[in-house]
Amino acid sequence: MPALDGDNVAVMAALVDEVGEPGFPEKLLETLRGIAGTDFCSAFQAEEDGSLTYLFACGYHSTIPGFAERASLDYARRYWLRDRVTRQMLNGGPGLAKVQVVRQAWNGIRDPEYRRDCYERAHVLERLTIYHSEEPRIFASLYRTRESGPFPLSAVERLEASAPLLMAMVVKHVRLQGRPQTAPLHPPQQEIAGRLLQAGFALSGREAEVSAGLLLGRTHREISEKVGLALSSIVTYRQRAYRKLGVSDRRGLEALYEGISRA
Repeated sequence: MPALDGDNVAVMAALVDEVGEPGFPEKLLETLRGIAGTDFCSAFQAEEDGSLTYLFACGYHSTIPGFAERASLDYARRYWLRDRVTRQMLNGGPGLAKVQVVRQAWNGIRDPEYRRDCYERAHVLERLTIYHSEEPRIFASLYRTRESGPFPLSAVERLEASAPLLMAMVVKHVRLQGRPQTAPLHPPQQEIAGRLLQAGFALSGREAEVSAGLLLGRTHREISEKVGLALSSIVTYRQRAYRKLGVSDRRGLEALYEGISRA
């Protein structure tokens, strides 16, 4: 297997400094870009009760705001149960390697809804998953889109060579961070709110914040918990924002934001 070059070793060293810090997910994505040309990354933890917990996701999609986070939240809520590859890894018996790298192409996914929402919608071609089979059981996945093309063999080999070290850092980060929230506040929400504020619709900060949460696929209750406002206030800010933006529903909001992103 090929060794990492000097630049990737330097990036890996920088990642060590971010373990346990809020900037770790973005630094991990930067590291994975250098190793395998990764467009998005995500991480999940398999729980003792049989559920899957979302840890983090990051990566920017030019036309679908917050795609990495939204798709990952949907995956943790329902689609992972339809993911044959993930189920096989979780159900593997004793004797498995502590760290495994598993490849999954979009057209190998049988469930049409899962394939559409997490892959086809954003033109995601392929996923590489690093699985930590001991406790805590954690999945860290890398994705490439149609624009980037499939993972080349050299990228897969580089990832396999660095997977044990990468996963050791992810596991340490998760332990230092403690129990994750169901839908943690992630930098893309701040980025989306900022774009809405600068788009010339005279939104207030709260209206932009609520709109950003809706664009990320969050429910009113999830937004309420994140921003510390009553549900009734979230509804009020949503109504005000929709009126100023000239939209009537979330689909209209998404179409408008897509136009803002392309401007």
